[in-house]
Amino acid sequence: MTDRLRYYIDLLAALCGFDSPQTVSAFGIVFVLLAAVVLIYAFYRALLLTLWPGEQDSQHIKWRVLDDEEPSDAH
Repeated sequence: MTDRLRYYIDLLAALCGFDSPQTVSAFGIVFVLLAAVVLIYAFYRALLLTLWPGEQDSQHIKWRVLDDEEPSDAH
């Protein structure tokens, strides 16, 4: 399993234009995996909130922004 992981790390490093070091620290692997998880989660949430914003309150600011009526003079 570690040989296959090492192969993919070397492959990704080569594709990015970097020469991979001979040893990879456990901290580096954990850090990259954690960053990947955070990135995937951020894209997931962005996609969900873009497609289904979920705000249904009629008093929310977006309804005033999207309203085509003329604004009132009262501030």
